[in-house]
Amino acid sequence: MKYGKGVVINVFLSLIIPSLLYTYYYPWLYNHINHYTKRGEDLNDKMDIINVMLLFLVTWAFITGLFFMALPLILKKIKK
Repeated sequence: MKYGKGVVINVFLSLIIPSLLYTYYYPWLYNHINHYTKRGEDLNDKMDIINVMLLFLVTWAFITGLFFMALPLILKKIKK
């Protein structure tokens, strides 16, 4: 199966953008808000970007697999 450059770029961006948000932005924002509210301990923002990318890749593959397993069942119900 041949994939275009657009598909590869789309998959890459769908992994890298949430990984960057989860690794750097969310802990920073939580800690910044927590300094004002003082409702809990600060989050540890020492996450590895590769592990976070793998986390999103596994989650994405799992959800995609579930979708493709459920798709034939959905199509059968629509055809009836």
